[in-house]
Amino acid sequence: MQLSRRVALGGVQLDAANSAIVIRGVETADGKESITAVGTAAGFGQRVTGARRDTMDIVVRFAIDIRKTNLSGRAAALEDANAWAARAAGGAWMTVNYRSGRRIFVRLVQAPGEGNIRDWVKEFQMTFRAYEIPYWEDAEESTKSAESGTSGLEAFTIGGSAPAQIDITVENTGEGTINEISIAAGGKSMAFADLGLLAGETLYIDHTDSGLVRIRIKDSNNTYRSAMAKRASTADDDYLAQPGTTSFSYLADGSCTVTAGWRARYL
Repeated sequence: MQLSRRVALGGVQLDAANSAIVIRGVETADGKESITAVGTAAGFGQRVTGARRDTMDIVVRFAIDIRKTNLSGRAAALEDANAWAARAAGGAWMTVNYRSGRRIFVRLVQAPGEGNIRDWVKEFQMTFRAYEIPYWEDAEESTKSAESGTSGLEAFTIGGSAPAQIDITVENTGEGTINEISIAAGGKSMAFADLGLLAGETLYIDHTDSGLVRIRIKDSNNTYRSAMAKRASTADDDYLAQPGTTSFSYLADGSCTVTAGWRARYL
């Protein structure tokens, strides 16, 4: 368990919600995992064939300043704490001061509720859970680009201690339309046909806050159109790579600049 006394949701600090809120700690529980296994030939024990982290919980503990003796003021502080927690009802990025430069996407599991504001020493708590991305990850994205051309190969290194998703951007730097392109990254690949990437447009293969892959094209007016249907049926579902040295490569029917982006993830 790790302790901290500063925690924010979407950039808003809990203790900024109400000056009477006193943060006692932030506890990050070990992630819950599931495994697949088969019996051994010897007839006893199991051989693990795969492991997956499913969720990770973060518990925020706080009290109301004991000097706050006015009951309406104590009730207001608790209401403000509930409102702060509700910022993660649909999912929000959480940061804590003991993991500088990192973030985690969480959803509210249990708010503090009404509680007993007459108990001057009562400690309240709220629980958040990381479902889709049960890891801390770098708040800032690292990138590596290949020189503009019709093909390219670049190596890069992913830090951290957990698999990371890779974002890909393709900027059409030529004068014609790019209709066919194949992009491999981290051992996975996607091919596109009839893409219709016009000169000056950019293809994005990136992810939502909750980790879902999305494929879209941004035009000169900064508007997006979906390109999901342009992906070949044999394409992989996503780009995912283990920590360490990996690479990306591409082959296109027009000149372009391809960039890989990633955020290292940590257990």
